[in-house]
Amino acid sequence: MSGIRNKSNIALIGMPACGKSTIGVIVAEALNRPFIDTDSIIQEINGKPLWRLLEDEGREQFLMLESDAVCSLSCANSVIATGGSVVYSEKAMEFLKSIADIVFMEISYPAVAKRLAHLDIQKRGVVMHNEKKLLELYEERDRLYRKYADYTVAADERTVEELAARLIDVIRKSTAEE
Repeated sequence: MSGIRNKSNIALIGMPACGKSTIGVIVAEALNRPFIDTDSIIQEINGKPLWRLLEDEGREQFLMLESDAVCSLSCANSVIATGGSVVYSEKAMEFLKSIADIVFMEISYPAVAKRLAHLDIQKRGVVMHNEKKLLELYEERDRLYRKYADYTVAADERTVEELAARLIDVIRKSTAEE
C-alpha cells in the first residue's frame, strides 16, 4: 500500500468482521480525526438494529437505506467505516470515491468464516442474497471490494494494533508528502 492521495477522508471497506469499525476507531483517535460508522448512522436514522431493518424492509430497501446514508455524509478529515454491503451500490461507492481514499481491509475466506462462525449472521445484519452461502457472498463481494479500492491492506495475519499502526503510518507519510 503506497501513500494515500490528497483526499481528506479515509473510507474502510471489507467483509463483516474484518475489523473496519475496530480499526477505524483506533486510527481516528490516534490521528485526532472524527470517526463515522455508517452502520450506526443507518440504525440511528431508522431507530432499529440492522438485522431488524433487513427483516422488516428486505434486502433491496436496506441497500437503498445504506446508499442514502452514505451519500448523505458531509465530513472532512474523517475515518469512515462502511457496512460490508455498501459495495452493492454504485452510487454510494462513487460518492465515497469522491470524498475519500478507499481502503479494502482484505481478509481470507477461512478467517471470515472463523470470525463469523459463532455469530448468527442474520442477527448481525449481514445482507445475504436469498439462500446464498457465505462463500458465495465472500467471492461476490471480494470482486467488488477490489473494484472500488484505492488501497488494500491484508488483515489476516495482523493484530488490530498492527493493522491500525500500518494504516496510520501510510496516512502520515502521505500527509508529509503533500
